Amino acid sequence: MKLQHDIERIFGRGCFTRPVYYNYPGGLRFELSEAGGAIEQFITALRKATQVCSDVFRDQQSVVVCLRAHSNVITETSRQVVRALRDAGISIPRERSLWRAPIDSDDWWDEHTPEFWINLAFAVPLDRLQALLWCALATDFPIEPNPSCMLFLFNLPQQLMVWPYDDRGMDVVGPNHALLSQLYHQHNHYLLDYDRDEMDRVFAGPAACPL
Repeated sequence: MKLQHDIERIFGRGCFTRPVYYNYPGGLRFELSEAGGAIEQFITALRKATQVCSDVFRDQQSVVVCLRAHSNVITETSRQVVRALRDAGISIPRERSLWRAPIDSDDWWDEHTPEFWINLAFAVPLDRLQALLWCALATDFPIEPNPSCMLFLFNLPQQLMVWPYDDRGMDVVGPNHALLSQLYHQHNHYLLDYDRDEMDRVFAGPAACPL
């Protein structure tokens, strides 16, 4: 369970609470897809996410990914998840962390049956980064491979967490303010305008850390 311990130690037990950007102040929110048909939107989102994440994981040998699914559907979809990852060239290694987190009873589908989030974390080689992003962004598209679960990516040595929530956007958060500041300046043109004022306040104001 080392990966679970490392994730919770660095980012806290509530790090998966959505939306991640608002739950973890001081991060970045990127806009991915643009106008156009479904194919253009997906390709644009994948290209932008890959560019940003290439800098998030620069100089790393691997990426830690955490798959997250609802306990009510995990039995039905587990085979689909494994098959989709295999089709994307991603293998689940023996060294992994598997744990569950309770869901508040107000959010249960069945008020008489306790429900949980099932989390599976493992490391994959860095050259699988774009394949991971494909799997994350394919959620709302009728394309394959599509594991149909949430994917969270972690650079544990540099203490950054990435959540590509769908083709529309991607959150990057964590305690490494210096690296977040670099990403803010390097990919400023991709930042989501809706939250730009807050990101400017954190990273472009007088108290912001310089590059």
